[in-house]
Amino acid sequence: MDGLAAPSPQQIGKVNHKMGAIDDFFALLEATEVMQQVVRSLKEEPARLLGDICREYERTGQPVPDHHLNLVGYLGEASLKALISAELVRQQPVSRLALYCYEPTDKGMEQYEGLKAGGFYQQ
Repeated sequence: MDGLAAPSPQQIGKVNHKMGAIDDFFALLEATEVMQQVVRSLKEEPARLLGDICREYERTGQPVPDHHLNLVGYLGEASLKALISAELVRQQPVSRLALYCYEPTDKGMEQYEGLKAGGFYQQ
């Protein structure tokens, strides 16, 4: 025998790669301006969307229909899902004019007010 154990049934079929290589790859990508913009968007888009929902909710007092939201591409949808998951907005049942409507929670309004006071929405 050469000292190597046979793989267990759980190990068969699993990809075995060195994490250093993938970490090096990620570091190369993260250093690019494009990826820095993507990361910035991942952080800022949910805050922008929360502001849109809260401002319209304050103006109308009604849940905001989906067609009033500026959801561009995957980040828009992911941002909305993140706001729902963080319990900052609540998805309401279907209305006559929209698939879904969204209204801020108390927690969402607090975050909105903090972001607004901090100057985020004046960018």
